[in-house]
Amino acid sequence: MTDRDSVPRWLLWLTASVAAGWLLYTLRGVLAPVFFAFLIAYMLDPLVDRIEAMPFLRNSRIARGTGIAVLLVGVFAVTAVLIFVVAPMVFEQVSSFVQRLPALLERSRAEWEPLLAQYGLTMPTSVAEGLEDLHLDFQQIVAKSYTPVSAAVKWVLGGTASALGAMLAALIVPVFAFYLTYDFDNIVTRVANLVPPRHRLQTYSFFRDIDAVLGQFFRGQFTVMAILAVLYSLGYGLIGVPLALPIGIMAGFLSFIPYAGSLTALGAALLMTALDWQGWTQVLWVVGVHFTIQGLEGFVITPKIMGDTVGISAIAVMFALLVGGELLGFTGVLLAIPAAAVAKILIQRFDDQYRRSPFFVGGDAASSDASED
Repeated sequence: MTDRDSVPRWLLWLTASVAAGWLLYTLRGVLAPVFFAFLIAYMLDPLVDRIEAMPFLRNSRIARGTGIAVLLVGVFAVTAVLIFVVAPMVFEQVSSFVQRLPALLERSRAEWEPLLAQYGLTMPTSVAEGLEDLHLDFQQIVAKSYTPVSAAVKWVLGGTASALGAMLAALIVPVFAFYLTYDFDNIVTRVANLVPPRHRLQTYSFFRDIDAVLGQFFRGQFTVMAILAVLYSLGYGLIGVPLALPIGIMAGFLSFIPYAGSLTALGAALLMTALDWQGWTQVLWVVGVHFTIQGLEGFVITPKIMGDTVGISAIAVMFALLVGGELLGFTGVLLAIPAAAVAKILIQRFDDQYRRSPFFVGGDAASSDASED
């Protein structure tokens, strides 16, 4: 094949890649439910395989369907607990706090106003004024910054999806997840068979590395988030911090963003402590509980559950989250860290091939020959 013939082929591949990327970006809203369903299937498949391999289900035609059904029952049970147990507790704490808020504001004004006056600061004189100031500050923050958190808030509160679209997605995701989980192994086999035999060994090795990173990341991250939510809620609740449960849930949810969950938990707990002022001893308790949980997360929870699966720095994670949020909104935030992990594997493989290439090795050889002369 001549160079003249090879140019159109490269142009064809480039055009097809750009067109596919543009199509995926254009249809991202439609494909999002399918992606989430595939993500659920990807996380559940190892558990389904274990259930399917149990002695009393082995070689049974209904083994895989039974495994999926067992897992779905567990998912529904957890969802029911969240809806009928946790949600009422959150509502009760919020309602109780709102009722106490006028008295708390009055008491905190008497406690903090002399100190704030020295720095030219004032406290709201009423709940309405405080909410109005908070609303204005929130609008200014959202208008001036585009962080992953603000992207998530915008996506949840509005975004491009209508209420009908959200309901439809809620129905589509479980259905797609069931069928994708049921046929997951066959899908993987069919895709693997599309790889040319001469490239299969290298391709399989590459995707095994990605699966090892992403599989443990997704399953481990959700586990870490749940554990942190429980620890923050229990820890702050035991020392009497108002809104301990909502603060703990929010901190656990945001823990996938470096420092966001920790700073949110500490800031919210200190704010509640300042409103419900009981002295500096309470502040020390809040700080002590917070850093105890941080120590457990850093030295026990995350290393035991996730290990060094992703292996990218906090700065790189935050940069990936910002880029993902800018390109794809909330979906991009969810995809950012896995995409960064895949990019790291690609860079490592490219670096390995480059260092073994004739260009790199030849340069070393030439240098060594020159030094010997």
